[in-house]
Amino acid sequence: MEQAASELTGNEPTLALVGPFSDFPPPSSAPDVRVGVLRAFGEYALIACESARAGARLFSIDGELTGAASRYTIQVGTQLHLDLSHGIGLEEMLDSYFWRFMNHSCEPNSRIEDQQVIAVTDIAAGEEITFNYNSTDWDMAEPFDCRCGNVNCAGRIAGFSSATAAERERLRPWLAPHLLTGAGSAEGVAGPSDGETARVADGSKTAY
Repeated sequence: MEQAASELTGNEPTLALVGPFSDFPPPSSAPDVRVGVLRAFGEYALIACESARAGARLFSIDGELTGAASRYTIQVGTQLHLDLSHGIGLEEMLDSYFWRFMNHSCEPNSRIEDQQVIAVTDIAAGEEITFNYNSTDWDMAEPFDCRCGNVNCAGRIAGFSSATAAERERLRPWLAPHLLTGAGSAEGVAGPSDGETARVADGSKTAY
């Protein structure tokens, strides 16, 4: 972890690796790949502290299941979102619920399936771990404008329901199961069908 922190911080004093604090988080969230939370210029990012190959399971996301979406929840099923219980402090969040600090990317290096975070590209030590918010959430509780500048940038990130047909097709390799089956929305509106063409995004929705 010290090596990854050194690679990222260099001589820049405003960067700091602030977690995890313990080598032994609860088994339900113990990572297969060591990770840490980086704080830079008042924002947080989840980074890999060791390399991982595409297809590897990185870690599981654990928390409280709720039917209410918020800025910080992740949709994990039909009308089902993952959140943290009230009263969890920053240190516990950094130590055991580090998934909360995963930021959005147009070109993500991970995806979420059944509360498992899986690498979709090779990930180097010190690299930020990202996923595409439109690949899990049908409707974002707080849409935002992406600022990544990537050629495939979606611009406005508002959830899969707002994606164009082309955007949905691009998202398909990363889609969570509840969106692949068309069961993401409360209204029962189907997700992408086989005949539908369709899409994706670093807008950095800060996680805390």
